[in-house]
Amino acid sequence: MKLKIIFYYTLVLLNLVSLYFIIVLFSYDEMVGYLIGGVKQVDSPRKFAYIFFITSLSNLYFVVLGLLEYFFNNQK
Repeated sequence: MKLKIIFYYTLVLLNLVSLYFIIVLFSYDEMVGYLIGGVKQVDSPRKFAYIFFITSLSNLYFVVLGLLEYFFNNQK
């Protein structure tokens, strides 16, 4: 059971770190990439940042729910 709690805390920590990187990704207006042959490709990272943000928040939600269930069930 201790391993499960350590796993939960690790998931929370990793999701919080990923939220930091997602917030940094939101600050970029555009990303420029140079392809083979000197072709320039410009793309906005905001679409991907929104997807990562929603995924990370849902991960945090379910992990915290699991932790709360564990702590409140062991209060007996």
